[in-house]
Amino acid sequence: MKSNLTDSSGSKRTVPVHDIPLWAFLVSIGLLIASIFLDNTISTRMPPEGTSFGDFHHLLRSLGYLPTWFIVGLILISSAPPKLRKSRLSVALFILLTAMVTGIIAELLKILVRRPDPVMGIEGSWKRVPWGEEWWNGSDLCFPSGHAAVAWGAAIAISRRWPGAAPWMMLLAVGCASGRVQARGHHPSDVIASLLLALLVSWWIDKSTPAAR
Repeated sequence: MKSNLTDSSGSKRTVPVHDIPLWAFLVSIGLLIASIFLDNTISTRMPPEGTSFGDFHHLLRSLGYLPTWFIVGLILISSAPPKLRKSRLSVALFILLTAMVTGIIAELLKILVRRPDPVMGIEGSWKRVPWGEEWWNGSDLCFPSGHAAVAWGAAIAISRRWPGAAPWMMLLAVGCASGRVQARGHHPSDVIASLLLALLVSWWIDKSTPAAR
């Protein structure tokens, strides 16, 4: 897929939106299967509930908030030369859209799957939380991770447009996902499921939206 951008001289140039390699999907599926069996082992070794974490932990967690990527998009647009702002707007919108759609689907799946958070004593459990009066409230549900979904979605959208940034973006997303596991907000399989979801959403958005090409 390719996006038509305009450089500072006003001439057209083509910037590729790189395809997601098949191995990325296969590795994600493999990691998800493995992590399901390791959920209990890993989660029971996490710090106890109520543990305080430092500023860096909270910085990484902020990558799972959609407003963070709205601000990143504004920076991308405002820092571009006037002739490039339209193309930067398109890129910013696709980053935000990928993060948003991935996050929304993750939250909906969380309500349907109803897996409980890995609180001490029930780590690794798949026993569904009963439907109650506030069945729509996913705050105590964990599969998949909404924060990790947003972080993965944005990281993948950026990586497909600027491959040189891919190692750094994916490392930051890993940090966000790992922090959620460390804080007992999610099991490892929850955040890896979000990675697979983000890959599928990014593939679908760029495949089905002509403006992304």
